[in-house]
Amino acid sequence: MKRSPILALFSRVIVLLALTTGFTFAQEITTFDVPDGIATTPTAITPSGQIVGYYGDTKAGTVRGFLRNRDGTVTTFAAPGSTYTAPTGVNPWGQIVGYYDQSSTSGFLQPGFVRNPDGTIITISLSEATNVYPEGINAKGEIIGHWVDLAQFSHGFVRNRRGTITSFDAGSGGFPGTIDLAINPFGQSVGSYDDSGTEAHGFLRQADGAIESFDAQDATNTSPVAINARGQIVGSYTDANDMRHGFLRRVDGTIEVFDLLNATNTWPVAINERRQIAGYYADASSALHGFLREADGHVKRFDVPNSTSTVPTAMNERSEITGVFTDSDGKQHGFVTRAPRSYRDQQDF
Repeated sequence: MKRSPILALFSRVIVLLALTTGFTFAQEITTFDVPDGIATTPTAITPSGQIVGYYGDTKAGTVRGFLRNRDGTVTTFAAPGSTYTAPTGVNPWGQIVGYYDQSSTSGFLQPGFVRNPDGTIITISLSEATNVYPEGINAKGEIIGHWVDLAQFSHGFVRNRRGTITSFDAGSGGFPGTIDLAINPFGQSVGSYDDSGTEAHGFLRQADGAIESFDAQDATNTSPVAINARGQIVGSYTDANDMRHGFLRRVDGTIEVFDLLNATNTWPVAINERRQIAGYYADASSALHGFLREADGHVKRFDVPNSTSTVPTAMNERSEITGVFTDSDGKQHGFVTRAPRSYRDQQDF
């Protein structure tokens, strides 16, 4: 599975740039921007409600990371000497992971990083990697992600809290196309891999390194994106018509697929210990809207008021959802909300 360095930075943003108007209804929601910044993009949220992400610094002309506290105060940061710093995950203790750019005599180099609560930043790199993409960190300080070799193929990795990195390829025969995306408190991680260079399959990696692959029924591509403490996994899959559907994989390995009523595509992004699933979906006009799916299958839809798109990116155990919305001028901003408890989509799944 090849991955462009430029695509890696903006993959969470590209989908937000060409959207049309959606619907809204009353809800408790807070919108925010980093001061003197553009395109505020939250990527993760802690159990206590701290939000991390990245934004464009209009004064310096760079992309920087940010940490937003529950009271709305914001701390910005950047890896030394970088022109962009992109946080991707945070654990309950405030350790932040992500990646940044770095000049190199041998060409383009994009290492990963972990930022400790005291502000110190530690680089994560491998001698054989051109780019390293940490994606998640758990309360133990275990970090997962993937790295890219000179041939632009990706490999999964796990970094323990002592700094030791273990690389792995999830596919049969060791085909190099593995992307590890999420980790739970017990060291279980999930992601996807290519076994032929054309189709993606899901995998669950246990803390001891054992790997189990899986696919949604009739899927051409299966893409897990999150795992909770119970070991339940959510993600999306593509069918033969190239349409996206959501799925929930239970601990026993059974898979439940779901779509929202009148949705053309569905993308889950997070699952918490309450078995609530957050994500977004596209309607018939390709507008994107947020949703929260309860454990019983009922769905609550939401939009940031006066937005043209609402795209959740993360959720915590308190059902707080953060993400990005686009206004009528096409500008991106951050939001955080609790989805309303009074609204229910009556479709049965």
